[in-house]
Amino acid sequence: MKSSARLASLLDALHRRLRDVERGALARQPGLRGVTPGDLRVLRAVDRVGASGVSAVALHLGTSQPAATVAVARLEGRGLVVRATNAADGRRKALALTTKGRQIEQAHQLADADVAEAILSAVPKNDRALLIDLLEKVTKGEPQPA
Repeated sequence: MKSSARLASLLDALHRRLRDVERGALARQPGLRGVTPGDLRVLRAVDRVGASGVSAVALHLGTSQPAATVAVARLEGRGLVVRATNAADGRRKALALTTKGRQIEQAHQLADADVAEAILSAVPKNDRALLIDLLEKVTKGEPQPA
């Protein structure tokens, strides 16, 4: 089997494993009951780039602006996100997490730590730093010398 085919298969399996572990970690966080992984991704995007508006959230999520608008409106209706006039441009609306939205994001960070621990538990302790270093290289996407 070619390296690229093997990697594709491993990435698919890793994606499924991460999803399963994330669901378990989310279920163990009492503050996250009833919050979907999609909701959490939108909350995290609002926390990171929401001050720049819905378009920035859409770009961060890799989705369309109308889809991001619907997702943000749903979270706004649940009292997790608030819109305010952008200080730099009064025509735009900045997004921010409410206190309740911030609490959910903090619970999500705890769940993320649980996910990381669960993933690392399958790796021998002396290989963990190497795995993390390699994943950093992969996520940066910088070509490495041959």
